[in-house]
Amino acid sequence: MSSSDRDRWSRERQYSRDCEGELRPSREPSPEREPSRNKAKRVKIGSDKEQQVIQFHERVADLLICTVCLANPNVEVYQCHYGHLMCIGCFYRLLADARIKDEQARCPKCRVDMSRNSCVRSLIVERLLSELLQDCHYCNLTMSRTNIDHHMRDCKSRPVSCLYSKVGCNWNGPAHMLSQHMDECALQHRTCREVISTISKNEKKYEDEINKYRVVTNFMSHSKLFFTDIVINPHRTDDFIPQLFYESTKFNLFGHYWLVRGKVQGDEHNFERTLSLKLILKGKSNMDVEFCFMKESFSNVDVIPEVHRHSFTSEDCESDYKDLRLVRPLDINNLLAEKSIKFRLYVAQM
Repeated sequence: MSSSDRDRWSRERQYSRDCEGELRPSREPSPEREPSRNKAKRVKIGSDKEQQVIQFHERVADLLICTVCLANPNVEVYQCHYGHLMCIGCFYRLLADARIKDEQARCPKCRVDMSRNSCVRSLIVERLLSELLQDCHYCNLTMSRTNIDHHMRDCKSRPVSCLYSKVGCNWNGPAHMLSQHMDECALQHRTCREVISTISKNEKKYEDEINKYRVVTNFMSHSKLFFTDIVINPHRTDDFIPQLFYESTKFNLFGHYWLVRGKVQGDEHNFERTLSLKLILKGKSNMDVEFCFMKESFSNVDVIPEVHRHSFTSEDCESDYKDLRLVRPLDINNLLAEKSIKFRLYVAQM
């Protein structure tokens, strides 16, 4: 092949390649359609990942439930020897039920023995629970449990009352509707004479609460006032069906020996329980005293102080049973779960 023929063949081959390239459709994506396609793909992937995260949190939440109430604990979490979880309320109730029935407390899942010493807090479970997702009760917004309380305090859909509720307005509604209601509330146009009756009722209610603490204040100002820390231990009666009662050791006040006895109102089937206490004078003497039971120095159970009065005689050496009122009534299970109950007794001689 001559050089001229070779050059002509090369030019024809190059020309055919160029033509073939122009007729062949391009494999690269169109620049106009590429952004929308990627956007749709990103949206699909994002929604799938979000759904997977929600499903993962739901599976973890199903695993970290209390074995008694079958709910996710919001406070301290305890576990038995084999790791079964219990919220603090159910844990103390199991110990209190065992105390009332005079039995050994057992894990409801594996039946292993439980006590305050054998069960420990599960800090890792508490941390995991705090990071789980939870829906707001008012607006169904989903966020972690560590932030949900702060959100619910400021949620625009949380229920609120009218600013004039203390003077008789009964409106209740979501927070975002409060400003609209305030513009329409009829009480803002009433005179003082029209709302004075409602204010008087509220003052009467608050006055009753103030009087209770005024009685305690006057009691604490007695010149012959003494206090002592009391420890009452559980015992059983000699009846056919033994009954639980508490009793302290003897202590000396005003030259006489005294003791405190207690009983529990309510069995293991009742959620509402009360601890009733009475003061007993050991010996024969005539004495008028006022006494009050309060919380012990290092106790985490808050007691509502109430002053009681009794006239002790040689024929009447025991006061009536007085209920120990607690700020949180369910704390009675915390007291019953302990090996002994500690509190402070104030006595004043009249």
